[in-house]
Order: sequence, then structure tokens, then C-alpha cells
Amino acid sequence: MTLTLFALAWIIAVICMTLFSALWSSVSGNQFREPTLLSKLMQNHPHINASKQNTYVWGWLIHFILGIVFLVIYEILWQVTNVPRTFLWSLIFGSFLGLLGVLGWKILFKTSKPSSHFNYQQYYIHIFFAHIVFSVTALLVFQWLPWR
Repeated sequence: MTLTLFALAWIIAVICMTLFSALWSSVSGNQFREPTLLSKLMQNHPHINASKQNTYVWGWLIHFILGIVFLVIYEILWQVTNVPRTFLWSLIFGSFLGLLGVLGWKILFKTSKPSSHFNYQQYYIHIFFAHIVFSVTALLVFQWLPWR
């Protein structure tokens, strides 16, 4: 795999995950877009003193940086297990990433609460499926690009 292919898979998978979150947010009426939620958590955190605009930029940066981390974990899973790169295995690995995502957000929410009306249960379900979208998108990029 080339660095270019990895970068494309990373960017496209994060964008598709974010679009999935935007769609879920729109349908559910809840704010579940990761960059916006990260921004709100930073704005509400007692030890972070930054403007709303800066926290929004940081929310996007953190979201994309974590996308690299998750794609590296995803690739390590493929290498360690040596299973074929199939849709089924991508769903399984995406589920694993989803559980990691839920755990990460639970830890994050312990340090700073988004609001008193935040629907944690629905968010955890959403973020689990968002990571499956991330995983399947990465697989499709890796499989469909002719110069892999």
C-alpha cells in the first residue's frame, strides 16, 4: 500500500463517517457530528480557554487526526489476522473500531459533559455504526482504486 492510497482512504473514510453523523444528527434531531461535539466539549471544559472559532478548528483537526489513528489500527488488524479483505471482515473490524470509539467517547464524556439534555445512549449507538461506515469506506477505497 502506498502512502497516497493510505491518505486517500483516511480522508474519504473520515468524510463518509462525518456525513453519516450529519445524516444521523439531522434525522434524530441531536447534535452528533464529531467535530462540532468536540468543539462544544472544549468550550465547556474548565481548563480550556479558547474562542468558539478556535475550538471548532481544533474539533476538525482532532477528528481527522483520530481518523489516522483508527485507520492505522484498522490496517494492523488486517496484517495481524491475515484474513481476506472482504466486506464481512470489514464489518467485524468496523465493529471493533466502533467499540473503541464508544469507549473513547465514554472516557471523554467523563471529563466534560456536552449538555444536560445529551442523549448518550443514542450517541453510543450512532458512533458504533459510524465506525462501521468508516471501516467499510476504507475497504472500498483500498479495493476499488486501480493503482493500489
